[in-house]
Amino acid sequence: MSVQTTHKGAGAGEITATFDAVIIGAGFSGLYMMHRLRDEQGLSVRGYEAGSGVGGTWYWNRYPGARTDSLHSIYRFTFSRELAKQWSFTERYPRQAEVLEYLEFVADRLDLRKNFHFDTRVEAAHYDDETATWIVTTDTGEKVAATYLITGVGLLSAPNLPPFKNLDSFQGQWIHASKWHEDEVDLAGKRVGLIGTGSTGIQILPHVAEQAGEVTVFQRTPNYVVPAQNRVLTDEERNEVKSNVQQIRERVRQHPFAMPFTSTGKKALEVDENTRRAIYQKAWDDGGFHFLFETFDDLQLDEAANETACEFIREKIREVVKDPDVAEMLSPRGYPYGSKRPPAGTNYYETYNRPNVKLVDVSTDAIEEITPDGLRTKSREFELDVIVFATGFDASTGSLTRIDIRGRNGLSLAEKWQSGPITNLGFSSAGFPNLLMITGPLSPFANIPTCVEETVDWINDCIAHMRQNGKHSIEASPVGEQAWTQHVTEVGNAILAAKGEAVNTWFAGANIEGKAHAFNVYFGGADAYFGAIHQAAEKEYEGFVLS
Repeated sequence: MSVQTTHKGAGAGEITATFDAVIIGAGFSGLYMMHRLRDEQGLSVRGYEAGSGVGGTWYWNRYPGARTDSLHSIYRFTFSRELAKQWSFTERYPRQAEVLEYLEFVADRLDLRKNFHFDTRVEAAHYDDETATWIVTTDTGEKVAATYLITGVGLLSAPNLPPFKNLDSFQGQWIHASKWHEDEVDLAGKRVGLIGTGSTGIQILPHVAEQAGEVTVFQRTPNYVVPAQNRVLTDEERNEVKSNVQQIRERVRQHPFAMPFTSTGKKALEVDENTRRAIYQKAWDDGGFHFLFETFDDLQLDEAANETACEFIREKIREVVKDPDVAEMLSPRGYPYGSKRPPAGTNYYETYNRPNVKLVDVSTDAIEEITPDGLRTKSREFELDVIVFATGFDASTGSLTRIDIRGRNGLSLAEKWQSGPITNLGFSSAGFPNLLMITGPLSPFANIPTCVEETVDWINDCIAHMRQNGKHSIEASPVGEQAWTQHVTEVGNAILAAKGEAVNTWFAGANIEGKAHAFNVYFGGADAYFGAIHQAAEKEYEGFVLS
């Protein structure tokens, strides 16, 4: 239970309660962290969530076509066999509404909602040197203290709306994809502009095109889109997951992206062309990440090998898209397949054959301003009734730096990370005692539920270790965080994702104007990362300072 207080804290207002821990976010991360700290350690915990309910990413992202790009068998918790046996997804790649329903199911089964305050956004968290606690202030006026501040804010949760000139002048309706509300968006017969062709835009377009009178897609960089091959699951497939949850759990922890794929042991240029094409075709028919992970082992290591995959996808685009000029505009060039987040789509390329869909290349004809009636590029004006911004997120760091987080001696997290994030293993940054981040900056970009489970377990075990050994504070050591940050950079620079145009991606902060170009995620593999965090714990939390 919390301890009621009436003392003054940092800044104005009274602290109304003190907790062992405050958790920010009620998605996969916040829910599992609450369960472990509250139910297993018996700690007093308060959770804050800006949304009206649990779900995190899946609460906010309700745009048409939103679904996972991880298979149903791994986009779930695996810590409880009982929970696993009580739930089955219905599709190979679960849609947004079903993932949200799943997280609501978990919250109800574990009775987690009662410890969260919803419709409450954390605005500031300041470390109080005198009391060695975090003073957390919300937009509702709440002010509480906690020994541990734990962030479960998500990798992709801070929407990015580029500073388009004169956006406020637009007389139609505009919406960012991450803030979609079906009851507020009527596309029937409307002239719609879709800005952005990343994973979100790729999922949205086919659905919008079916409703709108006309859709104009504004594309800066074309993507390598592999079909998802989504379908309804059979009863046998659903039961198989329930029976093998432990085996699945162990298998994904041995994969670089925490996925249930098996290396083929083949290299693209060591087989003849017919064999290579047959392997690519099978993976294309299997859909999704099969194309990246179950074709050839050297796609991310050898540029010539990667180009064979690129050209196979370009051929598929030319086969599907009837207009050769549009097909060429949709064909990615100048960067390797897999160096950006590799999206999976459903009828994406086919949608460009519809008479009500047009494509504009804004890499050569840039958007100059939004107008009252639509938008204007360098060469022409477009009249629009609705503008949909599928412009992504301020990834990894954005959801943290948008909170006023200040550590020891008033050190601002945003200022410390001005030239790029600095953490040890993604958990902690020097100068911020007991600030612990779930899947924080410089942790892997891999199947999120698996990464959440591993990092939550590490944080929970760390706090238990500290309590058992009379320790009250943990933070990254300067040496530890510098070593890990340097390692992340070296690994990133060693792979294709950092070569040529490939660095122009949110992985490196390049999608945000003014953001430092530095790696935000670790590309050394989730399996290697899990080994590193376990090793640090076994060595008495090497690279961290416990006091």
